Amino acid sequence: MKFKVTIMLLFTLLASITAQDAVLERYIKSGLENNLALKQKEFSLQKSIASLDDARGMFMPSVSINARYTRAGGGRTIDFPVGDLVNPIYGGLNQLLGSNVYPTDIANEEINFLRKKEHETKISLVQPIFQPQIYFNYKLNNNLVEIKKAEKEVYARELIAEIRKAYYNYRKTLQVVDLFHETEELLTENLRVSKSLFNNDKVTKDVVYRAEAELSDIIQRKSEAEKNQELARNYFNFLLNRSLDSTIEESDEADGEANEELTLGVVIKNALNQREEFKQVSSAIKVADNTIGLANSNNYPSLILAADYGFQGEEYNFDKESDYWMASLVLQWNLFNGFRDKAKTEQAQYEKQRLEAQQLELQKRIVLQMTESFREFELSRQSLSTARLREVSSEEAFKIIDRKFKEGIASQIEFIDARTSLTQSKVNRIVTEYEVKIKETEMLKNSVLDPMALSYNSESKGELK
Repeated sequence: MKFKVTIMLLFTLLASITAQDAVLERYIKSGLENNLALKQKEFSLQKSIASLDDARGMFMPSVSINARYTRAGGGRTIDFPVGDLVNPIYGGLNQLLGSNVYPTDIANEEINFLRKKEHETKISLVQPIFQPQIYFNYKLNNNLVEIKKAEKEVYARELIAEIRKAYYNYRKTLQVVDLFHETEELLTENLRVSKSLFNNDKVTKDVVYRAEAELSDIIQRKSEAEKNQELARNYFNFLLNRSLDSTIEESDEADGEANEELTLGVVIKNALNQREEFKQVSSAIKVADNTIGLANSNNYPSLILAADYGFQGEEYNFDKESDYWMASLVLQWNLFNGFRDKAKTEQAQYEKQRLEAQQLELQKRIVLQMTESFREFELSRQSLSTARLREVSSEEAFKIIDRKFKEGIASQIEFIDARTSLTQSKVNRIVTEYEVKIKETEMLKNSVLDPMALSYNSESKGELK
């Protein structure tokens, strides 16, 4: 139900949110499929699901075939003096009858305790009838699956946001590098003109030195920007589990503007309803409850049905004379085990209390986190408006100084200062623009309003049903 409410909120409040970049969407999908850390989370989840299947199987009967064939020799014997007992009696009877009707040479018997050869082949069935431990163990494993599933969803949401931010950082470095290239060309031309003027004795040497210094500064800043571009590209490819030097496709789609209807109250409410961390803590509390039940279940008896059907004897004969069956009801009731069950119950109760306190703390921490991320997003948007005004002012100022410089009215120092101010304002605008995107991404991640994250979690739930 909460998920449906979130979808409705997404369509109504995020209709005009930052336009979904088709290129970036493809990269995000690739990251969700190939990211190694997310794969580890998936393997951990599948392991928990397998453990749940194992716990479910404990409700079912276990059937096995057991066969044994034995050859033995030596060991204990049983002496039976049959000859000493019977021979005197038979001798007396022969004397009375006057003939040797009965034998008088019967030997004493020595019977081995172990048969020289023996076999037993049987089918055994064991079926729990009443065993509370199995039920609570199944419930506990089911809760652990929910925890692992929520853990995977948390990381997927983090990964989607990280891919977005890495992509924005890369595009930011591209634009900064292009700007420095443009500025370098302009300052290179300025240096050429300055040298020409100096050679014609129209300016002093300091003009050339200043032009060289400004050009060197831009070259240095461009090199640093290219290094940042390479690092941003490497990190982006790392998240997608690609070769670090893989080319990143750029988008031709225009960047959208954030939805003004997204208020602090909306993002906080959605975060409190949708954050997977609450699912994790809630499932952990259920684990503690079922751990208490598991410990208390030892106070109840367990009843198991065990049945065997098979064949035994000295020779391998599978007939009615060799077969046998046996069925048993086994009752086990632990009456005293040194108060260990009580201690386990107390441990689980304290763990539950700790988790309940953690749940309250989590709620307050998320409200604080959302307040901070929303305010930072608002501040970045305000800063962007200022940055754009600054760029426009710097552009107009540079146009005036450039015209004066070409007419010989303005000095080279004024020209370079104006160009430096324009470059700085453009860099500031580029950085601020992408900072808005990054802050918006962070806010949407924390409030669980990123469409890609919602889509991924929806698909994951469908797969696990």
